[in-house]
Amino acid sequence: MTIPLSLVNVTLEYPDGGSTIKALDAVNLTAGAGEFLSLVGPSGSGKSSLLAVAATLVTPSSGLVLVDGQDATPLGSRERTALRRDTVGIIFQQPNLLPSLTAVEQLLIGEHLRGKPLRAARLRAAELLDVVGLAGELNKRPHQLSGGQRQRVNIARALMGSPRVLLVDEPTAALDMERSEAIVRLLRRVTDEFATATLMVTHDTEFLPLTDSVVTMRDGRLGAPVRNAA
Repeated sequence: MTIPLSLVNVTLEYPDGGSTIKALDAVNLTAGAGEFLSLVGPSGSGKSSLLAVAATLVTPSSGLVLVDGQDATPLGSRERTALRRDTVGIIFQQPNLLPSLTAVEQLLIGEHLRGKPLRAARLRAAELLDVVGLAGELNKRPHQLSGGQRQRVNIARALMGSPRVLLVDEPTAALDMERSEAIVRLLRRVTDEFATATLMVTHDTEFLPLTDSVVTMRDGRLGAPVRNAA
């Protein structure tokens, strides 16, 4: 079976005046189906750059970015957008829900862009909101939901396209300890249930045991993954 996400010797450099900044330095990372990886490291270590490259939002200076077996690095903007839309789910730190839309409507936007029939999309959206524990909240708007519930909508929205890869950026940053643990446990469950390759950037080290492996980043370089005990 094709590995959902693989970064091979990826380097990312930015111009900085008369010099360059190396945001990623020969990074190698693989995430298999049903594998939940956590990425930790100090601020400015390159974690956000790694997520952006893995999401095909940024093209690296060198190396390969393989998403569901396809190398994204030589693709044009339109092709990268299609690959990302069809194979990658992104869970942002802030849910960024549209205030005028209900929970179920938040999930339908992406399906409209994918050209899916509305009836089937509504059924899928309702199923996913049930999966994330919001079966009774389908018609509520963001201001009627708690912070944890809004993040659950965010997770359900990322799952709408049946992605092979889930990229998660600090999902608990705005939540208290109880809601934070619930969100990470939910990510663990959807990774297992949908067999996604899940990569989560986090600063909440107390929840690392819920993931399969921990990778530490420093100065644009990755350490070796450390497996958690089963």
